[in-house]
Amino acid sequence: MRGTSLLRRPWRPLTVCSSCARRVSLSVSQRRLRNFSSGSHFAAGADVQALESRTLWKRPKQREERQTYELPDTPCRTRFAPSPTGYLHLGSLRTALFNYLVAKATGGQFVLRIEDTDQSRLVPDAEQRLYEDLRWAGLSWDEGPDVQGPYGPYRQSERLALYTEHADKLLREGKAYRCFCSPEALEEHKRVAHARGESTRYPGTCRAISSEESDERAANGQEFAIRFKSAAEPTTVRDIVYGNYRKKEAEDDYIIMKRDGFPTYHFANVVDDRHMKITHVIRGAEWLISTPKHAELYHAFGWGPPKFAHLGLLVDEQRQKLSKRHAVADMGWYKDRHVLPDALLNFAALLGWRGVEKKKTLGLQDIIDNFSLKFTKGDIVVPMTSLDYLQNQHLRRLCEDDTPKSKALFESHVLNPLKRAIKLFESARTSGDGTTPDGTIVPPFGERFATVPLLEDERFRPDLVESVLSAKAENNQTPDLAARFPVAVSHLKAFIWKIPHDVLKASLAQLAADTITLHGAPARLDQVMSHVIENLASVEDDAWVVDRLSQELQRMEEPGEGKAHMLLKILRRALLASPNGMPVGRAMVILGKDETLRRLEAARLAAEETAVPAGRAVPA
Repeated sequence: MRGTSLLRRPWRPLTVCSSCARRVSLSVSQRRLRNFSSGSHFAAGADVQALESRTLWKRPKQREERQTYELPDTPCRTRFAPSPTGYLHLGSLRTALFNYLVAKATGGQFVLRIEDTDQSRLVPDAEQRLYEDLRWAGLSWDEGPDVQGPYGPYRQSERLALYTEHADKLLREGKAYRCFCSPEALEEHKRVAHARGESTRYPGTCRAISSEESDERAANGQEFAIRFKSAAEPTTVRDIVYGNYRKKEAEDDYIIMKRDGFPTYHFANVVDDRHMKITHVIRGAEWLISTPKHAELYHAFGWGPPKFAHLGLLVDEQRQKLSKRHAVADMGWYKDRHVLPDALLNFAALLGWRGVEKKKTLGLQDIIDNFSLKFTKGDIVVPMTSLDYLQNQHLRRLCEDDTPKSKALFESHVLNPLKRAIKLFESARTSGDGTTPDGTIVPPFGERFATVPLLEDERFRPDLVESVLSAKAENNQTPDLAARFPVAVSHLKAFIWKIPHDVLKASLAQLAADTITLHGAPARLDQVMSHVIENLASVEDDAWVVDRLSQELQRMEEPGEGKAHMLLKILRRALLASPNGMPVGRAMVILGKDETLRRLEAARLAAEETAVPAGRAVPA
C-alpha cells in the first residue's frame, strides 16, 4: 500500500539548488535526473544546466501555472461592486461577467454590491440603469440591494456603522490615527511640495499626536479624518494574473474614513469583502496598484485576503484606453444596434480570457462549462470585427432554438427592427418624398401586402436572419449593425410590397438579349411563362415545399449547359423583379402558391406587352 501511495504522489522537483547540482559528477547528475525526468534519455556529454532546464525546473512551473489557473473545487463567492456615479460600460460588464462565471462555474454565489460612498458624484438613475443593463445582458445575482441575502445591506451607504466600528478598532489598537489637517492645508502642502520638486505624499503631520490629545480634540468637535498607519516597507501581494506585485515605495498614511463619516473606497472595499465572505476579487488592472493597501488592511485586522486577479485594460486600435468617451464602451450602443445579449457576453468573455480560441461561438452556459482563471496579461485591443462575426453566429443559433426565450429574442432583435424599417419605408413611399428620415433612398414599391408571410411565419425565420446578415452597411469598415435592417428590407421588398407593373416590365425587358427555347425550339417569353404556370399549377397545395418545387423545376429543364440557369434567371425576374435574390424554390414557398401563380401570370402579361423574343432553352 505504501508503494502504491508513493506512485500516486504528484511529481516533485529535486530539492537542490542549481549551484549544488553543478558540483556533482556528470554521471551522478545523469542518474538522478533520469529518475526524476519524464522518461527522457540524454547523451553522456549532456550539459547539466540544459538537463536542469529540461527536467527539474520546467515541469513544476507548468504544474504551478495549471494550479494557478484552475478553478478551486470549493464554491467561490465573488462580487461586482460598481459605483452609481455613471452607467455600465463594456469594461465593467466584462468585470461583472468574469466574477459571475467564477461563482457559477464553482457552484458559488455572485454578489452585487453598490459602492455609493462618494455621495457628491452620484447619478440619480445610475443604480436602476445598472440593474436593467445587467439583466438585459443575461446576468443575475444571488445577493444584492434588490434581492437581499445573509450579508446585507448591499449598499455601502447603509453600512456606515460597520465601517465606523472597524475604524474605531484600528484606532484603539494604534493602527490608525485621527488627522485634523484641513483640506485646505493638505492642498497647500501639495502645492508647495510640487513647486519644490518634492513628494506630495502626506507628511504624517498628525501621526505623532498622542491618543489623549486626539480624543480631546475629537470630543471638542474638531473635524477629522482617520488615516491608516502604513507599513514602513512596501508590501508584496500575490495576483493570479500578474504574479507577485510590489511597489517601489511604501504606502503613505492614507485616509480610511473621511471627515463626513463615510469610508474611502479602499477601506469599505476590504471590510465588505471580508464580511460578505468574498473568496475571489476579479477587477481591472488599474486596481492592482491599490492592492498593497488592501493587503495591509487585511493584515492589520488579522484577516486572510481573498484571491486577486487583475484584468488587462481594454484599449482601442490606437492603444488608447477604452473610456466612457468611446461610443462602443456604452451599453446603449449595443442595445441600439440590436446586439444579442449572448453575442455581447461571448464578445466580452474573449476580451482577456484565454480559455478558448478567439472568435469561438459560445453561449453563457458554454462559457461557464469551459471557464478558468487563465487571463491575458497586459492591455487588450477590442476587435469590433469580432463582435460582428459573433453576432452573425448567434443570430443563426437563434433560428435553431425553439424555446420561448429565443422566440422573444428573435422578435426583439430581428423582427421588430425590420418592422420599424418597413414602417419608415412605407411612410416614405406614401409621402411621395422617396427617402427615409436618415436619407435612405426608397426603391419603387407598389401597395403593401395585407399579410406578409415572410414576417409572420416562423418557418421563414432563417430567411430573415440571412437577409440581415448579408446586408452590410456600405463604406464602413466595421459594419453598423443597426444599418443592416433598412438594407435588408430593401433586399426583401418583393416579399413585402407588390411589384409595380412598370417595374416588372422593365425587369423582364433585361432578358431581351437572351435567346429562349421551349421544347428545343425558339419561343417567346410569354409562352415560356404559360408553360411554367401550367406545370406549377398542378402541384398540390400540401406539396408546395422546396424539395417538390425543385423537382418540378428540374423536370422542366432541357438538357444542355446553361439551360437550368436560364430558367431560374427568368423566374427570379418574374417573381422578384430582380436578377439577384434567394433561391427560386425558397422564394416560391415564402410567397405561397397563390401569390406565385399570380406573379407568374402578371409576368406573362407583361411579356406579351413587351414582346420579348425567345432566348435560351427553357426545358419542358
